[in-house]
Amino acid sequence: MPSFAFSESQRAVVRALGEALFHHEGGPTPGQLDTLVADVEAHLRPVSRPQRAALLLALALVKWLPVLLWVAADTFDRVSVPKRLRILERMDRSRVLLLLMPLVAFKTLFAMLFFEQPAELRAMGYPGDDRKRWRVLAAKTGADAKGRAA
Repeated sequence: MPSFAFSESQRAVVRALGEALFHHEGGPTPGQLDTLVADVEAHLRPVSRPQRAALLLALALVKWLPVLLWVAADTFDRVSVPKRLRILERMDRSRVLLLLMPLVAFKTLFAMLFFEQPAELRAMGYPGDDRKRWRVLAAKTGADAKGRAA
């Protein structure tokens, strides 16, 4: 597997982006953000060099968006969460493809990784191992239907 690791600066931007994307009262927790950063980093290890370079370039763009959009004179990871949320809203509404594409790419990847975390699955009411009950119910329902048909 190719060797790849985020720089501390990239790690901070990924963490700040995750914090803004999944911001809600009481979350995300520092542990969830640590897991997200590690998962994103692990996801980028096996991808092709051009794809990884494109995502890292998009991450660099996100880092400097507060300055480029005249929201703050600091980087994305150093501005407050409310300012990050404003930046994300502007990216989401933007007709400029250069602003919209990084958001779409990161939203997709981050959501896929974040919402698979056990704590988030529990918070959403996902039944975990209880989900296997549907097989028993389906088998019983199928047997009942066959019995009525005969």
